[in-house]
Amino acid sequence: MSKINAWLNLAYRFGMHVLFRMPARPFSDDVEQFLGKVVPEGYIPLAAAERAAFPEFMRCIHCGLCALECPALQASPASAWNEAWTFAGGLSRSLDHVNLIAADLSPCARCGECDAICPTGVPISRLATLVVRMAERGATLADDPRAINARSST
Repeated sequence: MSKINAWLNLAYRFGMHVLFRMPARPFSDDVEQFLGKVVPEGYIPLAAAERAAFPEFMRCIHCGLCALECPALQASPASAWNEAWTFAGGLSRSLDHVNLIAADLSPCARCGECDAICPTGVPISRLATLVVRMAERGATLADDPRAINARSST
């Protein structure tokens, strides 16, 4: 009997959604409500061009060749946690922490030398720029969720 009740409840909720919520969506503030819930948790929406580029960022195989080539690391060696390959590989698993990542972004991830040496072609310097932009967007959206409409599409 509980299975039947569950199916009836699901059918009722789906019907309410199709009949009332979907037609009202263009006139509602669903986007603002959504952003009001996810932005404080650290999730920043990506623009369409950023979403399209993201698979390119996730190709890191953690080979460490970028760290060997980096002039910033050769000048002053740092912890492995501050190397470009750690940044590129870790970011794809922690997008909800872009503000922390941007605040502690190593010069190694910004120099651009690693882009040329990466065997899988991960554009690490572009990823670093995206992280900084996402952190700035997150701060803006935390103040005003309606700013989502004014964000850049790059």
